[in-house]
Amino acid sequence: MKNLASIFVALLVYVPVVTAQKLTIRFEGLANADNNTAQNFIADLDGRKYYSSDGEVTPNSAAKQISISDLPIGSHKITVYETTDNSSTNANNALYSNNFQLRSGYDMVIAIRRNGQVSFSEKKVKETSTAVSKTPMTDVDFQKQLKAINANWSQTSKYKTVKSALSNKSYYFTTDQVGQMLLPITSETRRLELAKLSYPKVTDPENFGDVSDLFKTQSNKDNMDAFIKSKNAEIATTTGINSARPPISTQQFNQLQRKVKNQYQESGKIAVLKDAFTVSSNYYYTTAQLKQLLLLIPTETERLTLAKQSYARVSDETNFASLYTIFNTQANRDDFNAYVKYGGTVPTTTVSSRPAMSDGDFTKLQLKARLHFRQSSTVNEIKEALNNTNNYFSVEQVRSLLSLVSAEADRLTLAKLAYAKTVDQANFTQLYDLFTSQTSITELNNYIKSVSLR
Repeated sequence: MKNLASIFVALLVYVPVVTAQKLTIRFEGLANADNNTAQNFIADLDGRKYYSSDGEVTPNSAAKQISISDLPIGSHKITVYETTDNSSTNANNALYSNNFQLRSGYDMVIAIRRNGQVSFSEKKVKETSTAVSKTPMTDVDFQKQLKAINANWSQTSKYKTVKSALSNKSYYFTTDQVGQMLLPITSETRRLELAKLSYPKVTDPENFGDVSDLFKTQSNKDNMDAFIKSKNAEIATTTGINSARPPISTQQFNQLQRKVKNQYQESGKIAVLKDAFTVSSNYYYTTAQLKQLLLLIPTETERLTLAKQSYARVSDETNFASLYTIFNTQANRDDFNAYVKYGGTVPTTTVSSRPAMSDGDFTKLQLKARLHFRQSSTVNEIKEALNNTNNYFSVEQVRSLLSLVSAEADRLTLAKLAYAKTVDQANFTQLYDLFTSQTSITELNNYIKSVSLR
């Protein structure tokens, strides 16, 4: 139970903070090619209209653009009209209309070209990280809280006081403090209710199993144990953490991180991490923890070697592929992706000797897929190209095609279909950032592994 509960500690280590999403509408080719007269557009975005004449002229270009930073993540609809007086629109004469997905962690540019042709492009927003910790109530403040509980004469008042403390968003407690607060509650039914309420507020969840000792009846003990297991199962599902590989606690991680930082030479830092990642070690780490440790090594080749070694000690294997972002050179990224793809081994065979589609042919295919009015038609166009036995693609070409698809379920289906037709399969995990759902990433990762084993 304590191993399961320690999963909760991993959630306190790293929280990605992504800057606000920005959407840019870029109006290109505003001059009419035939008579050089002005050509104006109106972009209707979820009912809000944006006029090409109001855009700011971009540097070294005749294009105008409008930046929007208040759109929520999720699905949106854009309709494009051409206008002569820059104000009126005809709902029956739209040049373009479609839904698109604004994803967390990505800025988007919507380019509106001459004759109303529209293209979408995304750019990943850089992430920063921040440590998140829960500090238990000080001894002085806790004694005041305990005194307030015991000052109540009736059991109902004691129960309400404890419940109020556990519901306070600013309060956190150790398991021992929770036990002391629950002891004055004589009803085991109410004590069980409050114990469950206290679980998210405990700073040492690895010790939370001790709360079961507060109950005399076996049924309540079993109820408490089942509750803890269910909560940690939810956390394991959300984070991808293997319950058989509980990550080290925040305190242990901070001690290891300080030990690495205190080494004056890089060789010393490497030696500490090699020891931490050894197969005989009893410790496991989340991908977020590994990222912080590996970034302490300045030499990228050494960082790559350690990253491979750490694979055996990761507690959330499904997230491990995201570490490719710590490498700057494409060669190292490719090496790392191939290592992860083959489950911690180095591939010995090549995927395909066929060349990827030429730039000219691919541009034609991309344009043909983009010009479809309906998403279903775009998906079918891409699917047909992927099913063509004569077509092969690079990872970047696959990325360009998948970026035209707004629905993640369709994007996942096409990604699976594209894998067999990709000439540089070792780089295929680079496409994981096209998916917002960890479930989709895990499904794609498992699919690639299953295909590799055939």
